[in-house]
Amino acid sequence: MSKLKDDIKETKNNLKMSWQFIKNKKKSLILMAILSIILSAISVVVPILSAKLLLKLTNGLLEELIYIAIFIFIVEICRNIVSTVLHKITQIYMIKAVTDAQLAMFSETLKISTSEIDKNSSGTFIDRIKNDTNDIINIFSDLVNYFVDFISNVGILMAVLIVSPYMFIYFIVTSLILGYIDRKRRNIYFDQSKRYRKIREKSTGLASEFIRGIRDVKLLNGKNGILTQIKKEMDIVNNERISLEQTSLKFRLLSGNIRDFFDVTFIILGVILVSNNLISIANLLVIHMYRGKLENLLNFYNRLIELIKHYNLSATRVFEVLGDYFLKEDASGLELSNLKGKIEFRNVSFSYDDNVVLKNIDFIINSGEKIGFVGASGSGKSTIFNLITKLYPLEKGNIYIDDIDIKEINYNSLRNNLALIPQNPYIFNFSIMDNLRIANQDAKMEDIIEACKKADIYDRIMEFEHGFDTEVGEGGVILSGGEKQRLAIARSLIKGSNVLLFDEATSALDNITQDKIQTSIYKLGSDKTVLIIAHRLSTIINCDKIVVIDKGKIVDIGAHQELLERCQKYQKLFKYEKSKSVNKYLILS
Repeated sequence: MSKLKDDIKETKNNLKMSWQFIKNKKKSLILMAILSIILSAISVVVPILSAKLLLKLTNGLLEELIYIAIFIFIVEICRNIVSTVLHKITQIYMIKAVTDAQLAMFSETLKISTSEIDKNSSGTFIDRIKNDTNDIINIFSDLVNYFVDFISNVGILMAVLIVSPYMFIYFIVTSLILGYIDRKRRNIYFDQSKRYRKIREKSTGLASEFIRGIRDVKLLNGKNGILTQIKKEMDIVNNERISLEQTSLKFRLLSGNIRDFFDVTFIILGVILVSNNLISIANLLVIHMYRGKLENLLNFYNRLIELIKHYNLSATRVFEVLGDYFLKEDASGLELSNLKGKIEFRNVSFSYDDNVVLKNIDFIINSGEKIGFVGASGSGKSTIFNLITKLYPLEKGNIYIDDIDIKEINYNSLRNNLALIPQNPYIFNFSIMDNLRIANQDAKMEDIIEACKKADIYDRIMEFEHGFDTEVGEGGVILSGGEKQRLAIARSLIKGSNVLLFDEATSALDNITQDKIQTSIYKLGSDKTVLIIAHRLSTIINCDKIVVIDKGKIVDIGAHQELLERCQKYQKLFKYEKSKSVNKYLILS
């Protein structure tokens, strides 16, 4: 009993939360209910007319038979029209409501902390956004149909009770037996379904990864390796699905055989009742016509529970994203109207799980300075940028932006005032213009053109047949690595932020293009604070200060010439890059 109460409470809570996507579409639901009632009434009338048709045929009343046939034809035409209108309204209702639900899911997914995203596969969210949202919207139209059918079928059952109490008892007994079998099937199926959905999430994520990484697979000639791994994952999913289907098939076979047995017992009972004048042949025919509806009615509880269990499973998965199941970024805090760009780290330490990345970092960047960061891969340079942008929560120490503790600043406000250009920027499957306007939808055309020229991408855009309206494909597939980086730089300049973070953002560019962009960066003016993680030291030698990092610690901070004179780590990096340049020149010669 307590479990039933918990299930009812869970369903009520889920329906209340799902209602947010439906409340603006109440008129559609009411109209759907009215049309469903009309269809239900027609479905009650047609079997009676069909039974009369058979009686007229057996009694040789051909003229009356024609009239009834014409009337049935008119009723069926009405049913088809009402059904078409209902289907059209349902489609529009579904599309709009599911779109609202999916947009809410996309919006909330953006609020999930980066650490949570790292822990889960993309399939965890894709499956919920794509499939489960349909289930939580369908529930309302399904419930309308269920209860309309229930009301109309109750009337039929009461009519059977009046016509033949024996048949009424027969339907009750047979339905209880079938209901018990279906209940057992439902409980087993539900537990297996939960496992299947969890496994399917990983499979969905793998499919997404495969498409994104297909170029690398081709270049590695890793067809056999990736297909082996995909087959392994698909076998796990398919085995669970087969187990799920086999459970249904076993119970379907059992209930099917029992239903066939009840078909025979229905005829036997009907013959006995007719022989003893306890029911007329006409009434027996009508009851036979309604038999399917009566079985559905008496199995209404089991079907309703199955619908609700399926709904609750989907609703739980959806509201885990919309709720607080996943760790969300804290949306509270101070609003920054205009970031000047002073940044200070005080005794900052950070680790990814058990991997310590930063150890007691201290530095100050003044507003308008151009600062370079150098160090080996994995030394913690990108982590510093991730902490400045609040992609990860600070564990130890303090970070101050314009002398305000970053913990007190609203993350939306902070990110509105700075722009990070990563080494591998993601370019969406939009037009070039839409990609450029992602962070500033109101950007003027002249500002966009100016930003593209500074990023040395304008001439390349103009080479495309459709210019700024060119569709770039998924992940910017038609663009080279350097073109993606230049487009991302232009996108960040259009944003108009006073703080720019370049995370090896020119690593895929040739030296000439890199020099052009570096010149543009240094010309941005004293009102822009610029932080650059360097792949090549040549990109940061003109910076006001250079921060040298090694194994999560700051080794030294100073201008290029100062570091060459006193910092051994910087000297090694500089000599190594110089020797690479010489070797490259000798090889080319």
